[in-house]
Amino acid sequence: MYMYGIHVRRQKNFTLIMLIFFFYIQAAPPKTLLGWDLVFQDEFEGKTLDTKKWNPTYNWGHSHNHQAWCVAKNVFVQDGKLRIKGEAKRHPDAPKTVKSGGQTYSLDYTSGAIDTRKKFSLQYGYIEGRFKAPRQKGTWPAFWALQDGWPPEIDILEIPHDRTKHHYYLHYTQPDWYDSHGSAWDHEASFGGVHTGPDKSAGFHTYGVEWDANYMNFYFDDKRIASYERYREISQTRAMYIIVNLAIGGWATSGGGPIEVTSNSPAWFECDWIRVYKRKDSFNKPLRIQSVASGKCMISNTKSVILGERSNSLAYARFKPLNTTVFRLYFGDKVLEVPNESKEAGAAAGLWGWNGKDHQRIVIEPQTGFKETVVRMKMKHSGLYLRNDNDRVIQDWNTAWPWNQNWRIVTENDNTKTSVDPNISSNQFSQNFKIDIHGSSVSIVRGFGAEDKKITLLITDIRGKIIRSYTKEDSIILRKRDFAAGIYITKLLCNEQIVCRRFIVY
Repeated sequence: MYMYGIHVRRQKNFTLIMLIFFFYIQAAPPKTLLGWDLVFQDEFEGKTLDTKKWNPTYNWGHSHNHQAWCVAKNVFVQDGKLRIKGEAKRHPDAPKTVKSGGQTYSLDYTSGAIDTRKKFSLQYGYIEGRFKAPRQKGTWPAFWALQDGWPPEIDILEIPHDRTKHHYYLHYTQPDWYDSHGSAWDHEASFGGVHTGPDKSAGFHTYGVEWDANYMNFYFDDKRIASYERYREISQTRAMYIIVNLAIGGWATSGGGPIEVTSNSPAWFECDWIRVYKRKDSFNKPLRIQSVASGKCMISNTKSVILGERSNSLAYARFKPLNTTVFRLYFGDKVLEVPNESKEAGAAAGLWGWNGKDHQRIVIEPQTGFKETVVRMKMKHSGLYLRNDNDRVIQDWNTAWPWNQNWRIVTENDNTKTSVDPNISSNQFSQNFKIDIHGSSVSIVRGFGAEDKKITLLITDIRGKIIRSYTKEDSIILRKRDFAAGIYITKLLCNEQIVCRRFIVY
């Protein structure tokens, strides 16, 4: 929703993403190593609008840059949904015309709007809602965020014309002007785009925005459709409040199109829910990066990164997020990088001061099937994954020793004692853990004593996905016919110890 005037013209060079996504019943914020806290939600389960969360019309009044006078009576909460009604009748309290952004609008319609100003606002996070647009042309449903003073403004959802297209934008003040004068509506600029997909009036779809000072990502049906890393523009956002409104006319008729809202055909803009998340501050404290395969941790060694004992004080590191998937990894004041921007497999990781280039940016991919936090780390410039290699840390192909590319995130409150033993060791616990699945023989895990409590056996494939899970109470007998040919990793957890084996099925 453009604060000043009609959007007759937008940027022409939009990226039109021609994707049709499946309908998602349960939506969630984007997956991230950091995780999220739910800080605001409205499921619209009551019978009236919750005025502890929402103002029942625009906080600045009843009109904006379109032809409808917005009133609380046209905002309904019914059947677990927010419903805003747009109808073809003049409200008795409405003036004949209203001016906005240098335009004059005749107020021939009545509609509704809600916002959270002075009730809830957010600087940085993830805002998402599930909406169904009205079918009538000439309507302009919107889901957006604003702060006191314009710009900036975040448009999460705007559908002014074709129901198969929705617009998403950030409006901001041109940075050179902003740096010396602050926000100015007459120096406004924007970036964003148009998403083409299913008919948004035929069913409910989710629309979301995720942003921090450095980046802004837009989502449709839980899929990221656009990503921007533009610090100077995005950092202008402060405490943003949420607006949902159904405009009639204005930008929706900028091309000379009709308004199809009639006395016999009112328009309905519906919302199933709105949820807002704030990113957790999980990694403000030091942590360690431990190889799942070897049990050793990354350690800073002057200008290089090696693997060593977890107890070493040089193993402490910090992640600095650039967005929900891309991070810098600090050891002290140095950042993990691949020196000389090498894209060669086998190039060893090093340490250097932050310079902002992609060879210092790591894409974090959280892995499923583990009880602890396990990730794979891909260097953004090369697309290669970090793995251990004889106590070095190197980058390598996705298909090269992928089980060696799993890294466990060890936080300060994680006291698990880990010993990873690729061969039969001398301690009794390891001797009792035997695997033999080669050829046609039967493999048996046996020898647990009465004192062995909390025993769990996990068998994963080479990528770390759990294939089998057993407890002490299970009869743990493994047969070759139960496994496809390939390499498997077994992880036996007992009395806060971990012992790993690798076996091959031919």
